[in-house]
Amino acid sequence: MVSIHILDLRGIISPLNLLKCKNRLASMAKGEVLEVLLTDTDVVEDLILIVKKSSDVVIYKRKKVDCICLGIKKGLNLKYQNNTFQQEVL
Repeated sequence: MVSIHILDLRGIISPLNLLKCKNRLASMAKGEVLEVLLTDTDVVEDLILIVKKSSDVVIYKRKKVDCICLGIKKGLNLKYQNNTFQQEVL
């Protein structure tokens, strides 16, 4: 079963919310899902762009009454470089 972590960033200002999300993802194992709760639509779009340049994947974006939920699946240990992914040696 996939482990789901919830990160409530409602009311947290940018760029602090982006940093908190990055730190949480860094501490997670491959295949785990991070559900991020946000209120700022600009931050949601910024976060989607950041994830696209990583090995992680946005698996859903849901609008709720009081927030936007963004599901991010932790990917492989890859490094984005020169518009391609390079696997990091651990």
